[in-house]
Amino acid sequence: MIGKVTRGWNVYGLIRYLMGPGSTEQSAHTDQHVFATWDGRPEAHQPEQLGPDRFDIGALVAALRAPAALAGVPKRRPREDGWPGTVSRVPKGPVWQCSLRNHPDDPLLTDEQWAEVVADVLHRTGIAEHDDPGGCRWVAIRHAPDHVHIAAVLVRQDTGELVHPHRNYDFRRVKEACNAAEDRYGLTSTGAADRTATPRPTRAENEKASRLHAAGQRRTDVAVRNKLRRQVSSAAAAARNWDEFVEYLQLANATVRVRQGHHGRILGYSVTDASDPACRTASGDPLYFAGGKLGPDLTYSKLMSRWKSVETTVPASVQGIVDEVVLPARERMRHRGPLNKTEFGQEALQGIAHATGDMLLALVVVADADRVPLLIDAWETFARAGRVPEQILPRRWAVVSRDLRTAANQLIRAGVRNPARQRVTPDQFIALLTAVAALVAEIAAWHEAHQRHVAARHARATCGVLHQIAARQPDRVKTLAFTPSVTATSKPRGELTKRPSVGAFSSHQSASATSRRAH
Repeated sequence: MIGKVTRGWNVYGLIRYLMGPGSTEQSAHTDQHVFATWDGRPEAHQPEQLGPDRFDIGALVAALRAPAALAGVPKRRPREDGWPGTVSRVPKGPVWQCSLRNHPDDPLLTDEQWAEVVADVLHRTGIAEHDDPGGCRWVAIRHAPDHVHIAAVLVRQDTGELVHPHRNYDFRRVKEACNAAEDRYGLTSTGAADRTATPRPTRAENEKASRLHAAGQRRTDVAVRNKLRRQVSSAAAAARNWDEFVEYLQLANATVRVRQGHHGRILGYSVTDASDPACRTASGDPLYFAGGKLGPDLTYSKLMSRWKSVETTVPASVQGIVDEVVLPARERMRHRGPLNKTEFGQEALQGIAHATGDMLLALVVVADADRVPLLIDAWETFARAGRVPEQILPRRWAVVSRDLRTAANQLIRAGVRNPARQRVTPDQFIALLTAVAALVAEIAAWHEAHQRHVAARHARATCGVLHQIAARQPDRVKTLAFTPSVTATSKPRGELTKRPSVGAFSSHQSASATSRRAH
């Protein structure tokens, strides 16, 4: 179950949309009705239907806004220069909206079951706790079989005070309620909010990319955020310090803007692609994306943490990398514990998992053009499995993980600086691909053993894509097991039914589209 929180000012516009026909044919609303309210009387607040997809919502909106009206809260967003006080911007609006959506393969929940989920969300966020009649007023509306919406006005009924759920990290509390509902009703598990997910393109970014592609101004309709993420990730894997990182981004036609503090200290950075019309605003100004908005492991501090570890010496040949780097890393993952009292334990395995993402990028560089889309698909799918929950990167890098990172760095540097040169022979590519696939399978089993089901599913899906590539040349595939040495003891409730769309690397671009809606 996925929950999304938005804030606004116009409660009338929100209710009108939720009870209306919908914006497109794909998101058409059906059987719009109120199924839960703050006072436990949804039937009393059900708007009267005036015609097809037309409802009289005036009484419902007035009842929702009554405490806010008594407290003098404006109905609409005020102008920034007209807001009283010394604030530099308009505060968040009092209208809180949360959409809750199930996986397409999940069983349909009844209105009573959804009402229990909604009550848990409101209790955890502090908007309307259990047995608190003075909490905020809210309604829950259902206009589709697989998702519902919560609309609340953040003003207490008893005191008229504003409620600030964002101070309680409402998006995390919503995620906790979604996980509890998954356990209660046996729904597809989406994992905890461990801050390792890749930021997705906004709806506006996707529509802009598609519009420019249809007009012939771009070669692809992939969102610019995804394009920049691949450029920055490949530059981070190829570089060994900040100067090289900027150099590799410039080779990819990306422009870096640095944010500095006192005495010239770098605090962060953002990137744009001046040659891409999707990276420009309507007035023609460049549109920059901060590293953290591209990926949680692409912030300036995370990049410096990655580069500060000492590089090791690895074989120069591809076969040497397979035999002396990738296969030992696989055996280390198979062991899943410290080899001696001075060896790192789980941190070594965490480092191997993250460095495997760099090795998947190295596969993209050494592969021929027809394999690039599937390999990009594998890299994007694996991203969640390569990050440490909450902290993103391991605190220390063991020798085995540094060897893997150095080998990937070596392959990527050679490929980026010599793009026209033949990378490797087919036999060498298949040997490297097969070894990496076996390593990914061990990473999946390691995640499963620690009950990280979402990361395990992403790793297994990655292994499936690598299987698909290797199957194209079965006569070249070596007899190296793709399956882990230890079978997972527990099976997650849901499987990945749709991997991230095939992406792009350098000049190879392909379609990718997602949709996000905000009121």
